[in-house]
Amino acid sequence: MHSRHSHELLTVICCVAALVLGACASSSGSGSGKRTIILQESPPDESADGQPTRRKEPVLVSKAEDARVGREATRQVEAEIGILDDDELNAYVNRIGQRLLKGLPHRSFKYEFHVVDQVEPNAFALPGGYIFISRGLLALANNEDELANVIGHEITHAAQRHAAARQALIKQKGMLLILPTQAADVAAYGRDMERSADKGGQILAAAAGYDPQGMATFMGSLRDRERLLHGASRRARFFDTHPTSSERASVNAIRASEIRWVRNPALGDTVVSHLREIDGIDIGPRPEGGVFVDERFLHPDLDFQVRFPDGWRTMNSRRAVGAQAPRGEAVVFLNAESKDLDPKAAAEAFIEETQRQGSVKITKSKPVKVPGGDGWRLEVEAAQRGGTVTALVTFLPHGDALWRFTGASLAFDSQKYQGRMLNTFRSFRPLTPEQRASIQGTRLSVVKARDGETIAQLCDRTDNVWSVPETSLSNGVLGQRVLEGGRLVKIARSYPYEPRRP
Repeated sequence: MHSRHSHELLTVICCVAALVLGACASSSGSGSGKRTIILQESPPDESADGQPTRRKEPVLVSKAEDARVGREATRQVEAEIGILDDDELNAYVNRIGQRLLKGLPHRSFKYEFHVVDQVEPNAFALPGGYIFISRGLLALANNEDELANVIGHEITHAAQRHAAARQALIKQKGMLLILPTQAADVAAYGRDMERSADKGGQILAAAAGYDPQGMATFMGSLRDRERLLHGASRRARFFDTHPTSSERASVNAIRASEIRWVRNPALGDTVVSHLREIDGIDIGPRPEGGVFVDERFLHPDLDFQVRFPDGWRTMNSRRAVGAQAPRGEAVVFLNAESKDLDPKAAAEAFIEETQRQGSVKITKSKPVKVPGGDGWRLEVEAAQRGGTVTALVTFLPHGDALWRFTGASLAFDSQKYQGRMLNTFRSFRPLTPEQRASIQGTRLSVVKARDGETIAQLCDRTDNVWSVPETSLSNGVLGQRVLEGGRLVKIARSYPYEPRRP
């Protein structure tokens, strides 16, 4: 990608994505100044890989406006990520949240707490007191103290209206943030907010009778997870909006030692209570949403498979499944279009929509043969001052729905990527019986250690599909440590998935 044109070109691809996906993809930047295209999976302020994202934000001028915006954004979270359909887990998180709220001196919002169906350990707060905890975070936490500190952190974000404060600073600095020093100021301000939320979370947790050290130990788990995934902890960068996990673990440990608190006896054993609640939770991708096997995506309930280009970064959300080229200069993705329209009618509706987009035009419209019947393909071109993006949009029937394949790339790379996009489209077909039988899910299971055994020995004994390092990380213990008898340990077990039939 040519970096001097990257922002303008990405704006063009966002226009194409807005038409084909129903919402703009976001651009994700690093300190190098490069930009890439992503299919947005993460909640506001941070992308899936932890990079800061740029998006148009609503104006937050009052607490009432916070609540309105939060309600609207919650509907988007439900559509794009999904609220976990588990009444007991949602009640568990809500119960902790309500305990923590008693420590707030003033409650400006009617707080809501939800578990989102997200693999990554993540938590976020929307304006107006809407708090979300991912199932991945629940699985990583080792006790209720850690979870309470994280929820308290998010409550602090909402209570102190950090989204509105950040927005005000951006407005003060200038909406375009042209100067690097201005962008750095906003990033530094974001880091200060995170530190403030950590402190607020620890204070709320301590007031409710939880150990404020839980914030430090959880950040330590995040740090160790980074090391396991990437070989080293992530180093701080100039434009980071969050302090590193290592820094937060150290600072929060020191602060916890200075906070006076008394354990709430009603909480009981916070390790046992937490593990009891998360025993059986799905970890990793849930089969009912489709799974990747290398570059091939398999969806058992909808009975299709599709192979994305080798080496591309794959993504799967409730809205779409897709992949992007290594440098982000091309994307290809698939999403359900409708249960009512035929391919030609869908293409005509798409053309009508593009007529309202001055910089987007249809250069070709034609019928095509597709697996399972007749389809329709459009060639789309979007031009702006910075350059041009081309896209192939194909509508095809499968099962009881109409589907839409989209491949988009920078125009000067179109010949390079068009063949890969067409190969992806042509790979779309029903699952084989062998593929369907091979699909498995993974659930967390809590087992008791035997006296004197190591994590490695426990893994061998319990049919644990996690590696020894993964098991050690998930339980906050060293791999060669000898376990005491009766200790509760988290492991992972696979189970065969039975597809749901309409």
